[in-house]
Amino acid sequence: MAATTGWVTANKACESLGLDKKTLFKMRDDGTLRLGPHYAAFNDTFSRDSYRWNLTSVRKELRKKGIPFADPLSSGNTVLSSTDKQAEGQ
Repeated sequence: MAATTGWVTANKACESLGLDKKTLFKMRDDGTLRLGPHYAAFNDTFSRDSYRWNLTSVRKELRKKGIPFADPLSSGNTVLSSTDKQAEGQ
């Protein structure tokens, strides 16, 4: 595969998104995040745990699906789902 520019490790993705690894991997396994646009294998990939993550694509998909995560583009740094917004009276 091409250079890893723009792709980060699972640990860095979790840190940047404010998610734990279990949640990130669950979204990988249940199809919320897909091989190719959201995560990929590179030369240094030796297991599914060492896939690299495209933060731009992952953030876009989480926003689209209304899944909460630490979002530097939102005013509160977290995107709230419609259920969360209703609970907060927004």
